[in-house]
Amino acid sequence: MTECSSLDTRPETSAFRRWLAVFSLACGTFALVNTEFLPIGLLSPIAQSLGVTEGHAGLAVMLPGLVAAISAPLIMLFARKMDRRNLLLLLSATVIVANGIAVMAQSFNILLIGRIILGIGVGGFWSFAIPSGRRLVSEEQGARAISLITAGVAVGTVAGVPAGAFIGDLFGWRMAFTLNAVLALVFFVLQWLALPSLPAQQSIGLRAMLGVTKVAGIRYALIIGVFMAGGHFAAYTYLEPWLRFNLHLSASDISLLLMGYGVAGLVGTLTTEISVREFGVRRAFMLNMLLLSVSVLALSLFQVPLALACALVILWGLAFGALPVCLNIWTYQASPALFETGSALLVCVFQTSLALGALFGGILADNSGVSSAFLLGGVLTLLAGITIFLSRPQPVRLQGASE
Repeated sequence: MTECSSLDTRPETSAFRRWLAVFSLACGTFALVNTEFLPIGLLSPIAQSLGVTEGHAGLAVMLPGLVAAISAPLIMLFARKMDRRNLLLLLSATVIVANGIAVMAQSFNILLIGRIILGIGVGGFWSFAIPSGRRLVSEEQGARAISLITAGVAVGTVAGVPAGAFIGDLFGWRMAFTLNAVLALVFFVLQWLALPSLPAQQSIGLRAMLGVTKVAGIRYALIIGVFMAGGHFAAYTYLEPWLRFNLHLSASDISLLLMGYGVAGLVGTLTTEISVREFGVRRAFMLNMLLLSVSVLALSLFQVPLALACALVILWGLAFGALPVCLNIWTYQASPALFETGSALLVCVFQTSLALGALFGGILADNSGVSSAFLLGGVLTLLAGITIFLSRPQPVRLQGASE
């Protein structure tokens, strides 16, 4: 069984319609990332408005990730034979609801209810969007579809969070969520119009889901995902204070450099397909992981000149932009028939490691300085690179790619 049956079940669907559907899923990932991380730039006004401390307000960022980690495998178990089009639309609707609750929330607890609903959407949408998009196109175009859908993350980093913070400064944090809700509604309509029917290809139980870890490539993907997500977010969560207090950059310079980080991430995301086809997913994955690790370790261990520090931050963004694409292609190649189930487990592992990485990075930053959080991130991502080097899975090759 493969994950690319829609070309057989609906051969009359035009290429334009298929790629429009893939694009609509990319818009959905952008809306999810934007909504999940929007409070990062608005913590102070949210805390002041709802009468909590900034630290307590940080729950609005952490909670969706933890809920997503739990909901991803549960939705996989309970969705079973539900048409993936209807499921994706339902999950996209949670983004609209979550933003709407944030706009109307008169207490922080009400805001957290919306964030819990968002976490359910994040866990489910990430589990099904990439496998569903992969089904919409031919085998040789699969890596391109994965890259496009994953690009929503980079675009959210480039434009979404900085724009939300800017709007919040001008018109208040509720306006940022209002505009985000409108944007999510537009993307929902696009998905409604563009997505074809995507019948479920398998119904899986808990034992079968856990049995997926017996596939060597998927097992390696989960281990790599732990180190990758934990390491990256242990450092990235505290990049802004590091730029402010270690490099002594002004607020405008920080915004500019973070924008450059995001643009580099988008370039890395969109060019990963080429590197995978030229060098194979394992080599491309290992190279980008090591580039990220070396960049973060250099920033944590050495007093580098300002220009070099900025260059390393840009290189960090370029490398990380490629990593989620590599991880998803790796998982697909490990077992095309189990890609959907493997994606759900990856979301669970990734979101859990994200939250724990940010937590322990914060503990180190508070007690030993932000550079120690960077050191933790660099070590963990180095372990991810070593795991990729030591792995010897037997993947199903993409057409034109070599291992």
